[in-house]
Amino acid sequence: MVLPPRTKTGVPGLDDILNGGIPKNNLVVVSGDPGSGKTGLCLEFLYYGVVKYNEPGVYISLEESEEEIIGFGELFGWDVKSLMEKNLISIVTVELYDFDKLKNTIEDEISRLKAKRLVIDPGVVFRLYFDRELDARKRILSLGRMLKRIGCTAIITNEISLEKASSLFGLEEYVADGVILLYHTKLEDRFIRSIGILKMRGTKISEKLHPIRITKDGLKILSKQELFEEVK
Repeated sequence: MVLPPRTKTGVPGLDDILNGGIPKNNLVVVSGDPGSGKTGLCLEFLYYGVVKYNEPGVYISLEESEEEIIGFGELFGWDVKSLMEKNLISIVTVELYDFDKLKNTIEDEISRLKAKRLVIDPGVVFRLYFDRELDARKRILSLGRMLKRIGCTAIITNEISLEKASSLFGLEEYVADGVILLYHTKLEDRFIRSIGILKMRGTKISEKLHPIRITKDGLKILSKQELFEEVK
């Protein structure tokens, strides 16, 4: 079997459990509860996309300001601002609830940077754009087709409550090529972060939960360990 070309995430350990990375031009949803590491993973994906693989990226923020995102990167020593000045990373804060305008903004910004990576955070805000779930699925599917056409690998975040089974899978996941789940679980007297790959089209994936470490350099996936081995 010939594997599709890969977009290496640059996140230590993540490409190992993705069998080499995210298939190029795929649309992937990263779901998790608050504090599970969604923003860190997404910004690391963009930052190392530039510094390791020379692939510019666009961060579409539907919630946090540019200053907040830059400051978050500084916590891990990521000089996002200098990359922005070189037009290698773009952070765009969008405050309009018109999906067509949002889609046009995304396409224009990707074209301007010749970007190969895109983050939309948080994707849960998409629900405010539509009255009907069917409309949302169709329009988000059209976004995915556009990204494939222009050659961009995308991550959309989705905030969930892991205590509510009905909210575990958000709207966006019905049209996504892949779904990555981040957990922030209380085990005994401490909280443990972990990651699992629910699906990834065209990829043989790890079916295990792996621990996540938050280090001074960013997220690190302990790809050789299973979650419950790590916490013994």
